[in-house]
Amino acid sequence: MRKRIKDYFENYRFNSLFFKNLYMLLLLIMVPIIGAIGLGYFVYQNMQKNEIQKYGENICSEITAQMKGIIQEAEVELMYFGMNTNVELYLYDKDLTQYNYKVNSIRDLIHMPMIIKDYVESVYIYSVYSGYVISPMGVAAYENWEGRAVLDDYVSQEKEERKHINITEWEEESSTKRYFTVFCDIDYGRDKKGVAVMNMRISQLLEELQIPEGTEICIADGDKILLASDNTLAQQGVCSTEQYDDGISIYSGKEYYSLARTDAESGLTVYVQADMSNYQDRLSHVRFLIVLMIIVIVWLTLILSFFISVRLFQPIEKIVESVKQYNSILTEEQDIFLGKDELEYILKSIQKSVSAKKNIDTELMERIHLLKKAQAVALQSQINPHFINNALETINWSAIELLGSRNEISEMAGALSKMLRMSLQSTDTIVPVQTEIQHCKYYLEIQEKRYEDKFQVVWDIEPEVYECRIIRIVLQPLVENAIYHGVKLLSNKGTITISGKLIEEFVELSVTDNGLGMSTQELENLQQVLRERDIRENYHIGVANVNQRLKLYFGEEYGLRIESREGFGTKVTIHIPKN
Repeated sequence: MRKRIKDYFENYRFNSLFFKNLYMLLLLIMVPIIGAIGLGYFVYQNMQKNEIQKYGENICSEITAQMKGIIQEAEVELMYFGMNTNVELYLYDKDLTQYNYKVNSIRDLIHMPMIIKDYVESVYIYSVYSGYVISPMGVAAYENWEGRAVLDDYVSQEKEERKHINITEWEEESSTKRYFTVFCDIDYGRDKKGVAVMNMRISQLLEELQIPEGTEICIADGDKILLASDNTLAQQGVCSTEQYDDGISIYSGKEYYSLARTDAESGLTVYVQADMSNYQDRLSHVRFLIVLMIIVIVWLTLILSFFISVRLFQPIEKIVESVKQYNSILTEEQDIFLGKDELEYILKSIQKSVSAKKNIDTELMERIHLLKKAQAVALQSQINPHFINNALETINWSAIELLGSRNEISEMAGALSKMLRMSLQSTDTIVPVQTEIQHCKYYLEIQEKRYEDKFQVVWDIEPEVYECRIIRIVLQPLVENAIYHGVKLLSNKGTITISGKLIEEFVELSVTDNGLGMSTQELENLQQVLRERDIRENYHIGVANVNQRLKLYFGEEYGLRIESREGFGTKVTIHIPKN
């Protein structure tokens, strides 16, 4: 038993269409997925590089913009001081004692930036002409001014070579303090000259720049450091550009992304060392999501491939089971073939079945043809007695009324004779529409004699319809129903319209009356009769007979459609293929 199961799986199941489909689906799906993973890895690497560079450049841009804003704001304020009338008088006057009220105004003016901005340490204005310095603390002679060394260094330079922003050092109480200093020349003429100066505290200025955590910056003018977040670097005074080459580097035991950007307008160079640990945390999260997504996609691919293979294999498996179940009936053999896959097994079974029963198809078609013809003849025979009885009744009434003085009896008898002859002279089931219309006209000739002014007939047949083919005696029963169940009961003269037209590859013949019509319930009952395969002999036999014969010959999708509205009339449409 164990050997049989092993042989079964090795020789058959592992070569099954199920596994073949599974292999192909996995190959079909996994190849683009692997390609997408490779492309995703390449894109990720480039994205990582671009994002890191963008991250650093954003820091550079933000710090440069903030620093430029601070410097420009300081320069504007210093220029504004120089435009003040009191300052102009101060620069022009050699003896300040007679202008004490103006000095106080200047002190109040230059004290404002210190109140508004936390990082502003001091503001003062130096008059070259008078040799005095005004600060918020008061007026001092230049030779006694504690910042004289700073001013001497600035004033001693040629005007074109002066650096308007610089790092200055002040000796205060046996200690040296460093400030970020902005200078602004005030020049009203040959004598009225001076310098406005603003000192900024470096520590608070760095806080104002809002430097991201874990990021070191250095702002330099050329190779001279103006501002640095690293005190050690700031004390060096000169910036080493090799330390800030673009790219990832190791500095002080940490991984940094270093880059430097120079602002063309201000000439300032901003060096940035961004600690990569924070950014790597963000990237690791992205990597985790990407790996997780790949794992999920692979699992979904496996599940989807298995599911599709199962769905594809289920119909084949049912066919194989059915073939095995009826194999002995079809081929009189228990096991005709142990194939390498199901398809070969099915093909071998079909070949054996066809070989053993080669005449079954022809025999079956002949029997179906005979059955349809027998059904049609049987259905048609149900109509003739019903109609002949009505026709003879019409002739009888005509004979009583006319008493032989008019020849209507012979006319009606002639029409009846033609109808019977058309019905009996040919055994062909399929006739041209023109023949069927002529048969209906003979019937209407009789009925018009009986119901003289009860109704009128309107013909609307497209010429192309006449040559189409239809089964015999389908139009007359519908006209008969239109007379007896429609216009006969009207108090006025009714109208029966018989129309025919081609719609694409179909023929539609309609019989429409303006009679009493049917209620919704009556219409539903009649449609239910049309849906049944058995014909009731006591309820609309003509309509049901026609519908059944049309379906037998043309197929279940063809037959009659009935529309009716109580008080407005009924329309019955024959729907058949263009034949």
